[in-house]
Amino acid sequence: MIIFEESFSKVNWGPDEAKGDSQLRKYFVKIPEYEGIKSGDYRYIIGRKGTGKTAIIEQIANEASSEYNSFVKYLSLRNFPIQTIRELKDRSLGNKSQFVPIWTFLILTELSKLIVSDSSIEKTESVIDLKNFIKINFPSNLGFAETLRNLKSNENKVSVIVKWLGFENKSAESKEAITTVHFQKASEILLNLIKGVNSSCNFYLLFDELDEGYSANDKNLNLLLLSLFRAVENTFLDLKDIINIRPVLALRSDIFNNLEDNDLNKLDDFIINLKWTKEYHASYSIYDLINARINASINVEDPKRAWEQITINNDKNIPNRINNLWEFIYNRTFERPRDIIKYMKYCAKQNPSGKLDFKTVRKAEIEYSEWFYREFRDEIQSHLPIWQESTQAFIKLNKGVITFDEIKKELENDSRIVNYLKNNNKNHEDILEILFEFGLIGTLSDSNRWFFKYKDHNLPFNHNQKMIIHFGFTRKFRMKVY
Repeated sequence: MIIFEESFSKVNWGPDEAKGDSQLRKYFVKIPEYEGIKSGDYRYIIGRKGTGKTAIIEQIANEASSEYNSFVKYLSLRNFPIQTIRELKDRSLGNKSQFVPIWTFLILTELSKLIVSDSSIEKTESVIDLKNFIKINFPSNLGFAETLRNLKSNENKVSVIVKWLGFENKSAESKEAITTVHFQKASEILLNLIKGVNSSCNFYLLFDELDEGYSANDKNLNLLLLSLFRAVENTFLDLKDIINIRPVLALRSDIFNNLEDNDLNKLDDFIINLKWTKEYHASYSIYDLINARINASINVEDPKRAWEQITINNDKNIPNRINNLWEFIYNRTFERPRDIIKYMKYCAKQNPSGKLDFKTVRKAEIEYSEWFYREFRDEIQSHLPIWQESTQAFIKLNKGVITFDEIKKELENDSRIVNYLKNNNKNHEDILEILFEFGLIGTLSDSNRWFFKYKDHNLPFNHNQKMIIHFGFTRKFRMKVY
């Protein structure tokens, strides 16, 4: 006999970060393109902070770890020696091309480590040579960052066996001698050796946390990221018909959109843009994602409507203009999984007994709004140095709906904002456009229809329309609910 549970407090909503989430397998919701990522059809996952990029990376790693024919390497820029890779650029090349060689070497090195870790692989001469390359240069199986540091300390050179250089007139003994070559030459050697590998296994290279230390004004860092895209794509194209190489690169959409390069558009067929919806049982449905978390913790009578069974979704205390509890919560998010899950956790902190009601949701909104503001801060601060002063201008007005002239006047009252505009040759519209880009404000049409950028990525900012503060900030800003 199945015992059904309707208590909201019994649900385990999981940790804030998907990385290292031991329960992810239980409630992960696959996006429509998920199998395409695993097969190599898609290689780039783009989305705002909190849209599930890391969750996808983690789930791929989870599945690969339990598959006998899959090998995975997680590559992160956290604690990555950015300055070192800058020093290893090829100065004979221009712009992003300067960094493609070093990224290519790092990718090929990590791929080689995965290949030789396969104990069932056919022991061809190429595989034996790859093992020797790793043994000679990376005996301790050093990580991504340590490989760079060692490369720098060895003056950009690695050790190779002479025969790999293709000298036919050398004696057998001299062919086995070890010499040093520049890492770009080593990349050529590695590529040729990998092409001699005979394996049907899948080799996943998962790139995440590429936003570490990011600043929109750091043009060199933008070039580094552009070059990483190019190195990943070049390596994939060189090897896709030889072995099952599966690179997956995840990047925040605000950073991706800040990258200026015509070549990025060539990757469009291989890019996934994460965009969720509140609709029930649709592709990218956050409703389904929340139901999955509920069903992973408790038994409900109708799993497809789990949310309705642990909440008073049609609570009579909900304001008349709001259809239900789900809509009230959803409108206080950027339509991202992390936002709604975090709201659920703040609701759970209120220790509701039985089903979740509107009163509890309203109490939880205070803490949630504070958190939501901090999430906004983490995204915008690398794009707008005076983000805090700008948001204070809206708080001082203490109005949910504001005209352009009102906010312009308030912005001009702050000397730091005035100096920023003057020193950077910018105007008030530039500030408001960035705030619009990151969702602090939307625009309100003459028919009182509101528009937010996170709902439509192609939506332009119209400063002739009134501006509306996003609902998620109103409690933090101590504004009246409107």
